Amino acid sequence: MNIHTDPINSIRRLDMPKVRMKLLNMFRIDLGKKEVEYEGETMRDIISQFVEEHKDKIKPKLLDDGLLREENIILLNGRDIKYLDEYDTKVKEGDEIHLSIALGGG
Repeated sequence: MNIHTDPINSIRRLDMPKVRMKLLNMFRIDLGKKEVEYEGETMRDIISQFVEEHKDKIKPKLLDDGLLREENIILLNGRDIKYLDEYDTKVKEGDEIHLSIALGGG
């Protein structure tokens, strides 16, 4: 395992998969970004980093215990994580996540 010590003496792995997260609708509008990148081994790692970094801009009603509420749509390579291992789903280098809120209307 490769490790790196950053300036504040915390240790992180250098071989963590890097994934891209594409932000859609309200997430894109509220954060003013189309895409962000994170490193982690599971969807929980990635989403936790996203929430921590942007918690001041994410509407509280979209959050639940430090993660995104299940009403949000989180796709990993086009597949809803609800039908995978949810937040325990493993990610690989180059995976693509799409993050959206459910829209309704009629």
